Amino acid sequence: MKRIKVLEGEKVALVVPEREDVEVWYRGINNLENQIFLAQRGRIMTLEKEYEYYDKLDFEQQKTFSIMALEEKEIIGSVSLMNISFFDRVAFMGIMICDNSYKNKGFGRETVKLILKYGFEVLGLHKIKLEYLPTNIKAKKVYEKSGFKECGVWKEDIFDGEKYVDKVCMEILRTDYFTEKD
Repeated sequence: MKRIKVLEGEKVALVVPEREDVEVWYRGINNLENQIFLAQRGRIMTLEKEYEYYDKLDFEQQKTFSIMALEEKEIIGSVSLMNISFFDRVAFMGIMICDNSYKNKGFGRETVKLILKYGFEVLGLHKIKLEYLPTNIKAKKVYEKSGFKECGVWKEDIFDGEKYVDKVCMEILRTDYFTEKD
């Protein structure tokens, strides 16, 4: 099937999501390896609920894309700019590589690079923020290599089933993005 590519890198393209992608997202969000790093950890999503989420997406306030592996032409995850304030020109970023076979191979790093390009060069954002759990060392490395800088910690913000754990906040400013890019 022909997909509408919004941005394309060497390994991945950000494509306009289609309803059929929901099944990939559903498998990813319920994947135990992903669950330990998600804010909604411990909540199993039904396929019906995931379709409801897709159907209610507000593409004005949230720019969500499916991540397509170019060589395989396969949807492997999703990436979003959420809670966009066009007045302040600020957004939150979220990414999920759903298929474990695509992890640790540069697909996530390239996806982050593309969503930053979209946020800063297409939407004209001033800042993009994200949050991650300190146990997600691989994500931290991807974010740092992409130019994000730690800007704070939400102490004991998430209950992991046994104890409260911190959540780390990171951000990248437009000026830093263009400096890193040059």
